[in-house]
Parts: sequence; structure tokens; C-alpha cells
Amino acid sequence: MEKEITSKICNYIYKNFRPKYKSNLEFAMVCGIDEKTVRLIQQEKINLSLGKLKQICDAQNIKLSKVLKDIGE
Repeated sequence: MEKEITSKICNYIYKNFRPKYKSNLEFAMVCGIDEKTVRLIQQEKINLSLGKLKQICDAQNIKLSKVLKDIGE
């Protein structure tokens, strides 16, 4: 179940937030995360901490609760 939630969160971030930017590096800089983290999100190979997920949501001006609602969790 954890893998399924991780996959849903990564997929949501990469499909809804990443396309707004020209590159993974630009997305990473706006969100205050490493470019490597963006690549791991793309590959669905990272279990984001709640803090990091909130940081990404804050940078995108979206509430964490909306993301969780949108993915069905």
C-alpha cells in the first residue's frame, strides 16, 4: 500500500506541477529541492517526507490536503 501511495503522489507531482517549467532544474529551484529529487519523483523511486511534500505544495501555491484529496487518499 505504501508503494501505491508513493507512486500516486509522485505521478501527481510530475504530471500536474512539473510541466509548468522548462526543465527539472527550474522546477527544483522553484520548489527548493535537488534536481535529483525531481528525477526520482519522475521515476517514482522516492518516498517523499511530509515536509518535502509540503514544501513542493507551498511552492506551487496548493494545499497539501488538495493533493491528497486529488489522489484519493
